[in-house]
Amino acid sequence: MTSETMTQSFETISDEAYRDLEAAVGAEYVSREPGVLDGYTWQPTINDDPAKWVKRPVAVVLPSCTEEVQEVVRACNRHGLKFKAFSTGWGVYSGCTYDNVVQVDLRRMNRILEIDEKNMYAVIEPYNCGAQLQAEAMKLGLNAHIIGAGPACSPLASATSGWGVGWDGVYMSYGHRNLLGAEWVLPDGEVLRVGSLDSGLGWFSPDGPGPSLRGIMRGSAGALGGLGIFTKCSLKLYNWPGPPHMKTEGVMLDAQTEPPEHMRFHLCFFPDRASLDEAVYKMGESELAYIFTRTAVGAYVNTFAPHLLQNVSRTRAFRDVLSKTLKWGCTIILVGNSEDEIVFQEAVLKEIVSGQGGLSMETMQAAAIGPMMVMNFLRVSAIPMVFRAGGLFSTALARNEAWDTQMDWAEKGEKIKQRWIDRGGILDDLADNPFMALYEQNTWGHCEEIFQYNARDPKHLASLEPLFVEFSVAAMEMCMEPLSVTDARLREVISPMMGHYNEWQKKISLFLDARRAADTGMYCDEVDIDLSKIDPEIRETLDRMVAKLTWSEEGPPS
Repeated sequence: MTSETMTQSFETISDEAYRDLEAAVGAEYVSREPGVLDGYTWQPTINDDPAKWVKRPVAVVLPSCTEEVQEVVRACNRHGLKFKAFSTGWGVYSGCTYDNVVQVDLRRMNRILEIDEKNMYAVIEPYNCGAQLQAEAMKLGLNAHIIGAGPACSPLASATSGWGVGWDGVYMSYGHRNLLGAEWVLPDGEVLRVGSLDSGLGWFSPDGPGPSLRGIMRGSAGALGGLGIFTKCSLKLYNWPGPPHMKTEGVMLDAQTEPPEHMRFHLCFFPDRASLDEAVYKMGESELAYIFTRTAVGAYVNTFAPHLLQNVSRTRAFRDVLSKTLKWGCTIILVGNSEDEIVFQEAVLKEIVSGQGGLSMETMQAAAIGPMMVMNFLRVSAIPMVFRAGGLFSTALARNEAWDTQMDWAEKGEKIKQRWIDRGGILDDLADNPFMALYEQNTWGHCEEIFQYNARDPKHLASLEPLFVEFSVAAMEMCMEPLSVTDARLREVISPMMGHYNEWQKKISLFLDARRAADTGMYCDEVDIDLSKIDPEIRETLDRMVAKLTWSEEGPPS
């Protein structure tokens, strides 16, 4: 979108409405200056839409507490405006999708309100980020789940309103599974306290006493700001046997951290997929890992040194080493409470790996890379470097499924990506670039096939929508939940094949938001997608699946 187009579509807020917003938060913390508002229209992360600009808000407000959020929401209701919450702003999900929207920037609400060391939970506000929470928890021998998007993201946002998957899920579960209660400003301005908190019993349970509302408030993927604003939440914390302070100098690739005494970092490689799969099952059953991921070696090179990968990929021998010889591998970080425990864990890991014909390299003690690895994995600091290759990226997202199914998805995604790489539609990252994790020490897994693109390349931009549809159709073929449950462009197509879930979301929205004050664009709106650009074979597969899997009024298809 050009600046001229933005100016033409710019809506203004009435003086009366603006005065009400000033009364809610103070004149210093509300603005309608065009330069300020434009800062909220570019949401660069994971944006499948070639136009990176989102709708320009009519005003931005910065409340400092729940009561101020309530007053902002009530003002929007009085004046026929919509509102959309913005916490740490990872992606287009925080952006406005309608005209006449007030952007509610929650950056002043950034506190850790409580850390209960005995009961192992923390109460936080929306702008508190993963790095802050983890640093404070570690001082008390505890740790917090950090999602794969990295330590700058809001744990509250992923737990209440989106999704939260990460490398530490093998030990610390994932975002909304760790939710122990929430304070929720509804679209009419009323406050609902979810879980045991509503009964005055504290922050220990999200589902009672009484009926649980977690399915309504967030479901599988969250309402993404479409059902109100969450101002506080409680999250489960986990054991941290390491030091209370991580001694670190430098940042990112130059970071040098003193490795904890009882931490080990293993790169494991196997001769084929079957041996890797069996080893992963055994690792989960043995409850070894503190952090686990299957990320291809080529993807590591692409993240840490993208220019090097571009040069290496032109050499067939090196390309084969990265994409074939070292293909079937995983990364596992062990953390023990004592020397005896870490010795035992390494012995079990060695037996699992050798039993499947694999090899393991312990790299934490390597002077060259060990100190750099510690915080880049423990705090997920390395993840944002995925932007370095081309500037933007997205993922073919599969929800949580059995490890075997996720490995099938990784292989399917690799084949789809390779076709688009060959066409020049996306960047060449050797195609095999999965973000994979285990959950809760079992065989439940997650896989996102990452693809990177250059937003300045018209050919890349033209490829995004057909690639998105191809990934979505492939996910449906494999009976996996596709990304489009959170994407308005395919929601109309997907919903009838999944129990008409979006019709229920619309009913929930109308029940909680009779004045339509919340911006529901990311939650339950539907947008037509141009299927004329899609490969005819893919379109035929989609049409066949729609005909076969659409639910009738009587129930699911036979």
